[in-house]
Amino acid sequence: MTTPLVRDVMHRGVIICWADEPLPDVAHRLCEYDISAIFVLDESGRAEGVISRTDIARAFVQNDWRKLTAAEVMSPNVLTITGDIPLKAAVQIMLDNRVHRLLIVQGGRTPNRPVGVLSLTDVLLFMVEHE
Repeated sequence: MTTPLVRDVMHRGVIICWADEPLPDVAHRLCEYDISAIFVLDESGRAEGVISRTDIARAFVQNDWRKLTAAEVMSPNVLTITGDIPLKAAVQIMLDNRVHRLLIVQGGRTPNRPVGVLSLTDVLLFMVEHE
């Protein structure tokens, strides 16, 4: 078997929200798509942050969460990679940075355009299917 690349395992397409989007709308989107986190884009389409279910729960406990926007709750550090790196290298990036997902961006003529997501769940499913 050849070395699997990120593009072989990642989810294509990215469910996003905008930085100025109300947090209740973000929470609805997480539930609608049954996902555990969502990437936050700025008005130019660049990844600016990520919001997890935990972030929304924290906002619920600490603030009047209905008045908050995505930008006020997001974690600002988004790790991005391209789909042409080895899967094991991507997993090591997740482990080293203690994150559960990476945003996959396109290189070339439209750099940093989000094209997919690689989560630890995707990796686990790949491992089970290829044991």
